[in-house]
Amino acid sequence: MTAPQHDDPGLAGERTRLAWARTAIAFGAVGAALLKRELEVGLVTLAVVPLVFAAGRLAARSSSPRQRSRRLLAVMITITAVAVLALIAALLVPGPESLDQLLPRHG
Repeated sequence: MTAPQHDDPGLAGERTRLAWARTAIAFGAVGAALLKRELEVGLVTLAVVPLVFAAGRLAARSSSPRQRSRRLLAVMITITAVAVLALIAALLVPGPESLDQLLPRHG
């Protein structure tokens, strides 16, 4: 059996929207998991979820080339903002002093 072909341009926007939705869900899951370890980082990660979802909604819309370039710019700005927030969170939250603190041994 062969893999399904994705040549239908009519479904490209739907696939893009679904990919962004999966990314937003992944951010939400990681943020929820981080809440147990680092409250601030988890909250920042969860705060980014709506931005990722909104960027996906913008990216999936089809329109004129001029509107598409504006939307692409908005998506790029959103991605950059998410990356900057992640960098700030990584720099501001103190990390473990040793690998043993990060990965406690069992046994």
